[in-house]
Amino acid sequence: MIVQNWWFTTLLRSSYKTCPALQKDLKCDVLIIGGGMSGVSAACEFIDKGLKVILIEKNILGGSSSGKSAGFLTPDSELELSQLVRRFGVKGANEIWSAPVKGIDLIVNNVRKHNITCDFRVQDSLFLGKGNSGLKDVQDEMNCRENVGFTNQELYTKDGLDRILKSEGFLGAVRYNETYGINCLQYLQGMKSVLIENGIEIYENTEVHSINQNIAYTHAGSIKAEQIIVAIDKMDKSISEIADEIYHAQTFLSVSEPLSDAEVNQMFPSGKEYQMWDNTLVYSYWRLIEENRILLGGGSATTTFLRNPWYNDSVINGVHKRFKKHFNFLNSLRFIQYWPGLIDTSRDLLPVLVRDDNNKSIHFIQGVVGLPWASFCGHLVAKNILNESTEENIKYYEYFSDRRYFALPIWLKKCIGKPFLFSLNNGWAKYYQVDKNDRLRYKKNEF
Repeated sequence: MIVQNWWFTTLLRSSYKTCPALQKDLKCDVLIIGGGMSGVSAACEFIDKGLKVILIEKNILGGSSSGKSAGFLTPDSELELSQLVRRFGVKGANEIWSAPVKGIDLIVNNVRKHNITCDFRVQDSLFLGKGNSGLKDVQDEMNCRENVGFTNQELYTKDGLDRILKSEGFLGAVRYNETYGINCLQYLQGMKSVLIENGIEIYENTEVHSINQNIAYTHAGSIKAEQIIVAIDKMDKSISEIADEIYHAQTFLSVSEPLSDAEVNQMFPSGKEYQMWDNTLVYSYWRLIEENRILLGGGSATTTFLRNPWYNDSVINGVHKRFKKHFNFLNSLRFIQYWPGLIDTSRDLLPVLVRDDNNKSIHFIQGVVGLPWASFCGHLVAKNILNESTEENIKYYEYFSDRRYFALPIWLKKCIGKPFLFSLNNGWAKYYQVDKNDRLRYKKNEF
């Protein structure tokens, strides 16, 4: 097993436009810094708006977190609906959940409209409960989905689950549809051609060193813009103090050798494939990708919040071992590549959308976990710049403000360290937090 990102291997199968690095001084109406899902989603909104738009990326488009991700297009990323209901009540959870749902629609519409080749797959989501505690978790999720008013879900106990997934150790599951899987690196590279063809200027392998007033400076050039969207990961404090609000969680992804048709049919006896994850604290997640390979991800409690990437294969080997306990007919299956990833996150696992305190023309999209959330956030910020945000959309700036309630304040990092602070906050938000403004509603058990 080698340390290599499988998605980059797949780029060899298609030709994509190349974009030069920035080596001059430019002016534009809108500058987008970051060519991941948020930045590309924002850029799409400026097509045919009569504005000069420039997008710059320190790697190739999709070369950072977005393009290295598992490609799950599901509203679930780190927070299940039941956890949002506990925290925000039924109404708030419904509103927040609708953000990634909109993000999924935006991505799917682009794939279909522009005929993007990206291993696009219709894959229902399957949230799996391990053991008796897992069965309770999926039952809670099912109850919340019904109480919120969703109708596209189904609850499986062990017997029903056996009819759609050949596995051991899972006692139940919740399935819901209108979710998908993609190769996000191919998607973003495909969208690069769409943007260029519609007049968006793109510069790759160009890192912004600083932003002063409305000018972004790189090593060999600069861009002055009326409006600037900063949608980058691992942002340094030299760009903005908002970097303090973001840390990273480490996960690992791996890809297997191809499964035989017989193995695929054994895994999915009903003939329908799913994207899946379990209910454990550091959960595992997997789905089929091109060539009938298994894409499998996960981590460990000891490495999730390390400050630096962990490249030892012991963690991913543990993920493989746990996976094969559930699918023992795949015991001989080899995983050929793996890669670590540092995923930006806020203290409570929700995005941070803010404007610079001193310059309201600079907009930040930070700490976004999950492709659908990133797609929505880029769309929302662009709509706001275009003065096309509806009253309904404005509320997301409250939900995703950096001044929202957090269980532990940021200054505590001086006492306990940033990794420990974020691990405690993440765990509290996921399993215990009830926002102050919603405590009374929660106690009344509206849901």
